[in-house]
Amino acid sequence: MGPVAVALVFAVAGGLLVGEVLLEARRSRRAAGRRLKALCRDERGAAVVETVLVLPLLIGILMATIAFGMGAVAKAIVTNAARDSARLAAIECGQGNANWFGDAEAAAQTALGHGLYVRLPTPTPRHYGDWDFQASCSTPGSPGGAVDVVLTYEEINLFPPIASLLSPGSGAGSRVFRLQAGAVFPEE
Repeated sequence: MGPVAVALVFAVAGGLLVGEVLLEARRSRRAAGRRLKALCRDERGAAVVETVLVLPLLIGILMATIAFGMGAVAKAIVTNAARDSARLAAIECGQGNANWFGDAEAAAQTALGHGLYVRLPTPTPRHYGDWDFQASCSTPGSPGGAVDVVLTYEEINLFPPIASLLSPGSGAGSRVFRLQAGAVFPEE
């Protein structure tokens, strides 16, 4: 066999090989399409994907609910403490007790301590548990005046975005709720 015949045999054999490769590629594309369609109909693992998408939202709602509940309870405790101390201050100031402020402040600390973590009043910086007590008596020792009490308390915030709803002045990303309550009682 001459070189031309050998080249012709290789060309024919190569052509057959190329045809077989093209045919196999076409078959594998069809098979890949069938596999893709089958995969699209397959629902295995869908629950896991849905859980991964929904779970962070549910955890966020749960955290917000817990933080809002804790803040609402703390607000109620601070309001009651302000009322209790203002009532005591009105009685003590109206009777002319010189230590009415200290008694009212002690009553506020006791009322706060029954439901909240209370730290002793400290200068800045403010932290969780810090509180401030302000009171004024218009006419000590004589009925007819009024006692004004303002109580401020810093409650821990577990979910910072909720801070702006419960204490508007604290900011949306605040780590503490700044809860403030006031009460005015007539002197007795």
